[in-house]
Amino acid sequence: MVEERKVEWKFLDCDRNQSERLAQKLGVSKIIGMILVQRGLRTATEAERFIAPKISDLKDPFLVKNMKEAVTLFDAHVRRNSPMALIGDYDVDGITSTVLFIDILKKFNNYPKYFIPRRFSEGYGMSMEIVHRMLKKIHPSLVIALDCGTNSVNEINFLRKKGIDVLIIDHHTLTLPQMPNAVIINPHLEESYPSLKAMCTVGLGFKFMHAFLKHRREQGDERAMTMHLRNYFDLVALGTIADMMPVLHENRVMVKYGLRSFAKTRRPGLDALCTISNILPGQMLSQQDVSFKLAPRINVSGRLSDASLPVELLLADNIGEAIIKAKKIDQMNRERQRIEYKVTVEAEAIVREHYQNDPGIVLFHPHWHSGVVGIVAGKLAREYNCPVVVLALERGLAKGSGRSTGENLVRILTQCTSHMECWGGHKLAIGITLKPENIDAFRTAFNQSILNLRKEIQAIAEQIEIVCTLNKEDIEEQLVEELEDNIQPYGHKNEEPIFCIKNIRFANGIEFFGAERQHFRFWIERKDRSWLPGIGWNMASRVPWKGHFIDILVKISLDTWNNERFILLQLVDWRYAQ
Repeated sequence: MVEERKVEWKFLDCDRNQSERLAQKLGVSKIIGMILVQRGLRTATEAERFIAPKISDLKDPFLVKNMKEAVTLFDAHVRRNSPMALIGDYDVDGITSTVLFIDILKKFNNYPKYFIPRRFSEGYGMSMEIVHRMLKKIHPSLVIALDCGTNSVNEINFLRKKGIDVLIIDHHTLTLPQMPNAVIINPHLEESYPSLKAMCTVGLGFKFMHAFLKHRREQGDERAMTMHLRNYFDLVALGTIADMMPVLHENRVMVKYGLRSFAKTRRPGLDALCTISNILPGQMLSQQDVSFKLAPRINVSGRLSDASLPVELLLADNIGEAIIKAKKIDQMNRERQRIEYKVTVEAEAIVREHYQNDPGIVLFHPHWHSGVVGIVAGKLAREYNCPVVVLALERGLAKGSGRSTGENLVRILTQCTSHMECWGGHKLAIGITLKPENIDAFRTAFNQSILNLRKEIQAIAEQIEIVCTLNKEDIEEQLVEELEDNIQPYGHKNEEPIFCIKNIRFANGIEFFGAERQHFRFWIERKDRSWLPGIGWNMASRVPWKGHFIDILVKISLDTWNNERFILLQLVDWRYAQ
């Protein structure tokens, strides 16, 4: 058994009088009032908008830079029934964006061809390889790049010379000195309002379709009059959560309504996906359900083979067809888990031996599967609380992904450009390509850049922010339901609240589980002889000595087993009680 980690437990400040007044005005508990104040919501109006966001809170889509020009171009091609091609990225954001466009265009009798990169032969995004594959199948009048294209200057110039119009809807940072010759909706290239910059591509695509339908309604188009965009919030919720976008403001509106829709009418593909993910019919989905059950399955085809399968799944018209496709995806996901586990074990061993004390981690192995390196990078970033890049050999180059739990990868990589062939992404997730012989130089520059950035922002040691201390007797189902009703959906910038429980002991019978017994279950006994169950994910090497009193940090949720709901504690950290 090991001692607890050396991290700072930071109990968040809160004006108790202010939080109690707010709680009284809203009719919620003092704990909910405290969380709202800690998250910067000072007035009842602000808090009500957070707790119960309305669709009317969404801003006019024509406030988005270039929106009028983009809608005019798109509308002209729709009216002519021009041949269109969609090029979407192979992650959840790109896939849901592609499905959104196909589904809406079908209602206007336009049936675009779609192309998702085959990562092992075509690489990432709008590459020349995927452009050539597209041109063998169709000569479109309009190409729409979704979740890619911002850095595809050469490819777009090639298309424009062929007389093909290009529309880009993307949220990735421009890493090249030249802008592409296309109509672009990208809030990071132009001055935009803050909540727009927090959107991923499917959110931007939703805004675009809102503008398009608004334009068509003004023209008296009956098809646009009868369409309900709220039916697409489910796709926006999937992409926004999977891409780790802040769940605030407009994103919060779309994610909250999207998660609600899962408990009502699900599109057949999502219904099938929920079925194979053991999510019950009518069950309200959480952010964790999307992050750990649905998103990995949607991602798996693009990681291992061809991402057209999840597009077909989400477009399926009937549940029978959808179940067949969902089962194929589930089989692939099991294979992905096997590969990912092997790579993770090997990567962790390398980190422990060579890089455990580095400010950032850069790993490379020529035999690793490039389809899982992003997941492994995310796991290591959370485990070591630092930026991580994991690379594999692909077509003679070191290709991979970077993940961060907070530090800005875009700012970090801008100081490493001389060592890379190409890169792109956003502050928490990036894709990168470099020559294998440049990896050591890149690692040095990467770590130095992290140190420079930390000096600049005066970064401190790892912190865990804690709402308050709770008595174990106070943890009741009513509290958890209040958290679900008022603070969820969780996500980036609206993280799940963490609570402290002091001076407790784990009851006898800690149970280890997992392929390598890396997790453990525990139970806490209360005065009324009831039990609070909990899980320490990936914490089997950090179990306190039997019988010792400890203070613990936990997240609190309701779990379901055999159609029964019960409180479950997720262990975040612990230390021996003073």
